[in-house]
Amino acid sequence: MKLSTLQKLSFLLLTPYIVGWMPADSSYDEYALGVGQGQYAVYDCAGNVHPNSFVDGGVKVTHKFVSPFRIGLNASIVSLDKKARVFPYPDLALDYRYFSLGTTGIRIGSEDDIYGEISLLDQVPSFSGKGFLHAGVGMKVAKSTHLWLGMNTFPYNNTGIAGQIDFPISNDQFLFFNGRAGQSGGVSEYGFSIGTRVRITNH
Repeated sequence: MKLSTLQKLSFLLLTPYIVGWMPADSSYDEYALGVGQGQYAVYDCAGNVHPNSFVDGGVKVTHKFVSPFRIGLNASIVSLDKKARVFPYPDLALDYRYFSLGTTGIRIGSEDDIYGEISLLDQVPSFSGKGFLHAGVGMKVAKSTHLWLGMNTFPYNNTGIAGQIDFPISNDQFLFFNGRAGQSGGVSEYGFSIGTRVRITNH
C-alpha cells in the first residue's frame, strides 16, 4: 500500500512516541554569541574569479520546553562589500533526545553521544559559523566537550570541509571554535569564528 505524503509526515512526527524516545528531562534557556571572518570566490560576467572577504557576528536565543518543543531566534550581521546585511532566522522545532526536526534542520541521535544532522542557519555567526547549510556528524569526545565534523556550503561556491569544537569553561558556559576550508576556481574559500554560549537549566 502506497503511503500519502501526509501519512509519511504524520508517521515521522509520531515516531519518537512510538519507539519511546523521550524529550529532555528539563527545560533550558540558552544564549550564544559569535564573531568571525572568511572569504569566498566571486565570478564576474567574463568568468573570472575574485576573492571576496567578509566579517560577521551573530547572536542566538533559544528556549527549550520540557515538552518536545523548542523556540528561538538566530540573527547575524555581515559586513560584505562595505555594506552591512542582517540575516534573522527562526528556530522552531520538535526536539527529542534522539531526534529533532524543525526550521533549522533534522538531527538523528543524541547530542550527548553521537548524532548526524543536516542543518540550516542553526549556528552563530551564520557565515563563518558552520555556514548557512551544513551536514555532518557530532560526538561527545570528553566530559561536556563536543566535536562536530562535516561539510558546508553557501555563501561559499563549492562544498568544503568544516568542523567545530565546543567545550566548557564553567558549569553553564561553553566556548566554541568553528573552521572551514575549501576552494573554488583557485580561490581559497575559508571561514573561522569563535563564540560562547550560556545554558541555564530550568528546574
